[in-house]
Amino acid sequence: MKQALATDWKALPLPEARTTLRLDRAFESSEMSRIRQGLVPDQMEDKWFIYWDKDRLYFHRSWTGTCIYAVTFHVDQHGYRMISAEVNRDPEQYSQTSDEFDARLISYLIDVLLLRHEVSYPDEDQFVPKDPLAMWSLVGRAAVGKHPESSD
Repeated sequence: MKQALATDWKALPLPEARTTLRLDRAFESSEMSRIRQGLVPDQMEDKWFIYWDKDRLYFHRSWTGTCIYAVTFHVDQHGYRMISAEVNRDPEQYSQTSDEFDARLISYLIDVLLLRHEVSYPDEDQFVPKDPLAMWSLVGRAAVGKHPESSD
């Protein structure tokens, strides 16, 4: 599988209106290999374009090219660690304002879209209603186990 590149899809820069989140999640080498591959959408039900560039993982909405997250990773003595994320806070581009929810959503997107793990959608609290439509709008067909470049 070809690694996704910034030039593979419409990718607008992260706006000036942003915040930085501290993150702390470790990944094994095999997981990082898959994460660095990124994700290029191949139909309109694929909601994200994700690519790796210079120790950062960029998440863009596929329809608009809007950059929502730029996640920084670091290699330490234990392996790879997700350490921070710059998050879009331009209300015309992204309506979420909860740092806590965004931190959980980043992990969820990595798990579901890149590592293809079955994990619970981060909706068990007040941040997002328990609504299948909300999940579909965030991850599209991956919500039902279908992924780009998948033979399913």
